[in-house]
Amino acid sequence: MQQGGPPKRILFFNTEAELYGGERCLLEVVQRMSPGWAPRFVLPGPGRFERTLRERGYEVDEFAIPAGVVRSELRRLPVALRLARLIRRRRADLVHLNLHFAWPIVSPACLLARVPLVIHVRNMLAGHPGRLDRRLFQRAAAVICISEAVRQRVVDLGLVRPGRPPRIEVIPDGKVLAQYRGGDGGRIRRELGIPPGSPLVGLVARLEPMKGQDLFLQMAAIVVQRVPEARFLVVGDTMGRPQSDYLRQLEDLARQPALAGRVSFLGFRDDVADVLAALDCFVHPSRRGALVSVLIEAMAAGVPVVASDVDGIPECVGREDAAELVGTLDAPGFAEATCRVLTDADRAASMRRLGRERAQRLFDIGPLACRTEQVFAECIRGG
Repeated sequence: MQQGGPPKRILFFNTEAELYGGERCLLEVVQRMSPGWAPRFVLPGPGRFERTLRERGYEVDEFAIPAGVVRSELRRLPVALRLARLIRRRRADLVHLNLHFAWPIVSPACLLARVPLVIHVRNMLAGHPGRLDRRLFQRAAAVICISEAVRQRVVDLGLVRPGRPPRIEVIPDGKVLAQYRGGDGGRIRRELGIPPGSPLVGLVARLEPMKGQDLFLQMAAIVVQRVPEARFLVVGDTMGRPQSDYLRQLEDLARQPALAGRVSFLGFRDDVADVLAALDCFVHPSRRGALVSVLIEAMAAGVPVVASDVDGIPECVGREDAAELVGTLDAPGFAEATCRVLTDADRAASMRRLGRERAQRLFDIGPLACRTEQVFAECIRGG
């Protein structure tokens, strides 16, 4: 918490201009920061996130990292120099990297500008960074991980060393939980022509193989054998040509005889609370998952959750019967868990109650935003 003196200038650097989970979670924190901060954003170009920020009165600079530069040590320096000039021009007191991927560029830029850096790790890191990249990561003033699984992965890769800088904090994503209560699920069902009594199973996620929409549809084809009146929603959009190919694959799966006329693709939606309120079960068969903030939203909405038992997902939904965790990434396992929810009213009611309680206990945005702001303040004082 900043007290006295001029506001501290913080640059929030994001490598994505669209509005997905990591961007939504960052915005929730920024909107609750005390008046002692002057936030400004750096994005690669126009997009939903950029438009949302400008509509809410935030200043945005455009800075795009050319494709392939992060992986090329020889091509990084000119880009880092340009970014350092931007950081100095904005007289930043702190830089926050919201998605960790660009740290080989942002870290040297902050070193050149002599400004502390906070790296926010919202994904399970892949690969094995080389020596230079490890050292650049270690030059951060602090690292925020959204789950213990992410923190352990960071440590295992040698990106931080216990007991030595940078400091590492585990702060899960937070949500304004009240906005997911009382959604208008009836409106969604009327829009799609789904009768009130038909079980509705859904998934909300960016369309990509890691999120498991293909498993979701394979599972759906099994579920309808036991629950013939079930219908299914796939909510989310793509981010490029490879994912467009994936969408065509999903549409082919949805056309198989068992699912014909039972699956609706809704694309990107900004009325997620209403979508969740329409569901009888939320299924998330992700192949990886650092925490998965949409699961917090589903729990807050009182929707029974079926999810993969991988990475940080159990930290999100717990192992105390608030959700069905599936240890095998296969369609039969998810189908069995989903059918339990759809056919056992007592079990579903218990999951709704326990999910709401867990979301309220662990993921309220207020305390989590305060913890994040405290990390920022301490990094500036220590910088």
